[in-house]
Amino acid sequence: MFRILHTEASVGWGGQEIRILNEMLGMKERGHAVALAAPEHSQIYKRASSAGIKVFGIDFDRKNLFITGHKLRKLIQSERIQILNTHSSRDSWAGGIAGRIAGIKVIRTRHISSRLRPNPFTRLVYGPLTDGIVTTGNFIKEQLVRELKLSPDKIFSIPTGIDVGRFMDADGGRVRREFGIAEDVPVIGIAAALRSWKGHLHILRAMHEIVRYFPEARLLIAGEGDLRKGITELTAELELQDSVILAGHREDIPDIIAAFDVSVMASYASEGIPQFAIQSMAAGKPIAGTETGGIPEVLRDGINGYIVPPRNPEALAGAILKLLSDPEKAREMGMAGRRMAIEGHTKEKMLDDTEAFCRKVLGCA
Repeated sequence: MFRILHTEASVGWGGQEIRILNEMLGMKERGHAVALAAPEHSQIYKRASSAGIKVFGIDFDRKNLFITGHKLRKLIQSERIQILNTHSSRDSWAGGIAGRIAGIKVIRTRHISSRLRPNPFTRLVYGPLTDGIVTTGNFIKEQLVRELKLSPDKIFSIPTGIDVGRFMDADGGRVRREFGIAEDVPVIGIAAALRSWKGHLHILRAMHEIVRYFPEARLLIAGEGDLRKGITELTAELELQDSVILAGHREDIPDIIAAFDVSVMASYASEGIPQFAIQSMAAGKPIAGTETGGIPEVLRDGINGYIVPPRNPEALAGAILKLLSDPEKAREMGMAGRRMAIEGHTKEKMLDDTEAFCRKVLGCA
């Protein structure tokens, strides 16, 4: 049994936090002792507490780095922690220092592919302050090796795994009825936080082209975030009010994706392997997505969808139109994606790989 403490400074809720919570729950189910240190007002703190995970309230303020590190060190000792797993910049600094003082193993999980500055501080947090690094895809691993000159042996790629069955058995019809969408109306959809680099505005511009050929088509956007106002304004500017549905934050993501005919991703930065991509694959949905970050690791052009350059609404519209115009080919691509999800992106495989890396870091592999 491992005794693992996760730290997360983020207060929001997105793919990174979902991955952390699901991993903690899965490891707990397997008999490991897991706990979380996070700000009490953060979403992950509240959700982890409700799910039965042991939680500790810590604010990761850069101005109080050493005070926070001292709190973490005392927590490590009182909980007899073996492995500290950090996830964001601020908690990685405090966690790395606390872990080194406490004499335990430290893992840094890197979830996104935004560029790193190869300065002494970055090299410190990914070098001497960690015993191992987990990435959510090979693209991020290669990026760390290339930009920080880290040894590949120190880095383990563990793609996010999901409960595939939840997405295979979902009820998209219920969602279509909720929004008044007929069964034969084409639905293009995305379920992701409303952040600029997720490319929602490019999707809207692509939709402006799509409705020329499929006037009845709908774009269903599930998620919340700072970009909502920008999405609403561009929707009005493009006169797409009758074609775009902003569903807000949803907890019924399997049913939401089941309502789609095509899943779309337009990210142009920071992306690892999006959980939305894996979820769409499990749901049997073809994907139109961009060649960004780790997306090409799961989206194989012409196999389970089409891949296009980022920031190119015209190319994105073309990919979506190809899928809508050939339903049989789209169905075949969706089934190919489902097979890929079952073979390589289950929750069980993620947990197996996580346990294997923990054994390696502790020297008991």
